[in-house]
Amino acid sequence: MLDKEEELTDSSEEELKPDTWGVKVTHRDKNRMKITFKLNQDESAAFTNFENATRPEGLTQEHFIKSIFFLGLTTLENNVAQKMGEHMKVEDGEVSFDVPEDEGDTDETSADE
Repeated sequence: MLDKEEELTDSSEEELKPDTWGVKVTHRDKNRMKITFKLNQDESAAFTNFENATRPEGLTQEHFIKSIFFLGLTTLENNVAQKMGEHMKVEDGEVSFDVPEDEGDTDETSADE
């Protein structure tokens, strides 16, 4: 069995690729939901190494994963609020957003095409 230092060294070439994950969301009674992530073998090994290196002693795996998930949501929410604040204008008590149009190609197509 590898010790933590060897595991971290071995994981340096592994990457987490969330765009390839299978994600399943199941809505349950009483406003509950279950979220399942399916990781491939490399992603699973990378997460295990990350968990072994960062999870505080005494914290269960379930609570560790929930903490990471909600920390990510909070960070995303803060980033969105910051970007909105950067483009917000207030004139005569009216709030508007000055969002520059993206001049590059997009994946969206218009109805005219």
